[in-house]
Amino acid sequence: MDHERLAGNVVPFARRWHVIHEIDLVRLIGAQRRRAELCDRLEAVGDGLPALPPRYELAALCGALAEIAARGEPSLEAMLLKDANDALGAALLDHIRIRCMTDATAAQELIDMLGPAVASDRRPTADALGYMLRGFFTGCRRAIDFEQLAILASAGHRLTRNARAMLIDSLSVRREG
Repeated sequence: MDHERLAGNVVPFARRWHVIHEIDLVRLIGAQRRRAELCDRLEAVGDGLPALPPRYELAALCGALAEIAARGEPSLEAMLLKDANDALGAALLDHIRIRCMTDATAAQELIDMLGPAVASDRRPTADALGYMLRGFFTGCRRAIDFEQLAILASAGHRLTRNARAMLIDSLSVRREG
């Protein structure tokens, strides 16, 4: 068969498509849920300003923030990239990487300001701390939504029905909350 003449009619059977099942999303959505719960806890701290939670609670918050600062980016290449030439998937991954770096930097700044060992006279004003907290949890929530929307948009037809439902349910829960 002459492949040059039929180039548009030949089906590329060798292309490897990664079908995405709900098991592929469990760890990612679990980590996103933990990040969203941390955002809720930090929002409660912001709502309680100028008072701060007890030192043990600050230590727990800083521990959770340290996990975000150290976590790096989620491994989404298999879900977002259709092939090596997928410009949309590459752009989405770049955007997610930038958001992850931003979240990590903001998390480290909050650790530096909220750490239980930080003297009260070295903490920022309540307004400044509230601004930092709001910036972090708003950005983190947006990053979670973007990651899930990027998977829905880029992986679309490769998602099983249950995997798609899992992502949509996760997005819906946060919208209602």
